[in-house]
Amino acid sequence: MGVRVPSNSVMPFVALAVLLGIIGCGGGAPVPTPSPTQPPTELPSEEAFPAERDTQVLGLVAGGAGIAVPPGFGANVFFLGLSNPTSIAVADDGRVFVSEQDGDIAVLKDNDSDGTADSADLYARGFVAPLGLLHHEDTLYVSHRGSVTALIDSDGDGQVDDIETIVSDLPVGIHQNNGLAVGPDGKMYLTLGSTCNACRERSELSASILQMNPDGSDMRVFASGLRNVYDIAFHPEDGTLFGADNGRDELELHVPEELNLLVDGGHYGWLDCWGEGQGANCEGTLPPVVEMEERSSANGLLFYTGYTFPEEYAHDLFIAQWGSHLRDTGRKIVRVELERDGESYRAKVSDFALGIDRPLDIALASDGSLLVADHGSGAIYRIYWKGQ
Repeated sequence: MGVRVPSNSVMPFVALAVLLGIIGCGGGAPVPTPSPTQPPTELPSEEAFPAERDTQVLGLVAGGAGIAVPPGFGANVFFLGLSNPTSIAVADDGRVFVSEQDGDIAVLKDNDSDGTADSADLYARGFVAPLGLLHHEDTLYVSHRGSVTALIDSDGDGQVDDIETIVSDLPVGIHQNNGLAVGPDGKMYLTLGSTCNACRERSELSASILQMNPDGSDMRVFASGLRNVYDIAFHPEDGTLFGADNGRDELELHVPEELNLLVDGGHYGWLDCWGEGQGANCEGTLPPVVEMEERSSANGLLFYTGYTFPEEYAHDLFIAQWGSHLRDTGRKIVRVELERDGESYRAKVSDFALGIDRPLDIALASDGSLLVADHGSGAIYRIYWKGQ
C-alpha cells in the first residue's frame, strides 16, 4: 500500500514563519535547495571555519567538512541537498529519517557503511511544519503543526502501510508541538511551546511537556511553565527526563536558555521567572540544571549511548544551538557533562562542534557517530571518532 498524503496542504512560507517563531529568532527567506532525491552538489570547504571563532582557544581542530571538533574527532557530509532539515530519527536498521521545512519526510541510507548516504527517497509528504520525528518499533511518529501523525510500516518492507493521526487540535501560535520521546515507562512525551512570546495562555496544554500513551490516549500535562522546549531526552542510566527551554525574546531582560531536569508536576517559571530565581513569582518553581547563553536557541539534544566515542563521553548530553539573527551566539553543538547532585544534577557545558551554519537537530547514527541536521545549508553532517 502506498503512502497516503495527509489532507493538510503544504505551505512552505507558513512553515518558515512558524519555524522562526519556534526557535525564537528572526530570519530571512529560505534558500532554494535540491530535492532529497538528487545527489549532493557542492560540498562545504574543508577550511570554512567561522572567522570570528578562535578554535585554538577552544581546543578544537579541523575535523573535515569545514567543522571544528575536539582532537581525535572527524567530520564529513553525510548528505547534502535537503530543504532546510528540521528533525532526524534513526531506525534500528540504520535508516535515517529527516523532516524538511517544506513538509517532506526523506529517508537516507548508507548502504555500503562508508559514512555517507548513497540513497535518498521520499517517505511521506504534505505536513505543515514537521518539527519532531520519533521512530519507535514499526512506526515513524511525525510531530507537525497542531498534530502528531503515526506512519506505520506493519510488514517491515520500508513502506508506509497506514497513516493514523493520534493527536490533533493542539494549541499553536508562534510556537507549536516539537520533539517526541518514549520513556522507560512506555509512555510517549511531547513538547508543546507557548502560543506567544510572553502572555497568559488560554489552554493549560500550552508551554508544557505532555505525556500520553503511544496511541495518543490519556494525554495529560507532565510539566509546565516551559516557554518552548524543542526536544527532550531520557537519561540512559536513571531514566530522568531532560529538555532545553528557549527563553523570552526581550533583549533587555537577558533571559538565558535553560537545560531543565523535567519532573512530573514540575513548574519551570515561564512566563515570569527564569534562570536561577530571576524575574518574578519564582516561589515554587524549579530552577534549571544549568543556564546557557541567551538567544543561543537550544534545540535538538541527545544522550550519547554509542560505542565508538571515548569512555569519557559516555552518557554525555549534546545540544544543537541554532543561534540568533540578532547577535553572534549559538550556531554550534555543545557538550554537557552531567553529575548527579542529590535530586538534581551539576552540569559543565563546553563547545563540541563549530562551523555548522544553523544546527537544529542531532541524532545517534547506527555506527556510533553523531548526525547533525543543518537547517541553514540543507546538509546532514556526521561527527565521528577517528582516534588520536
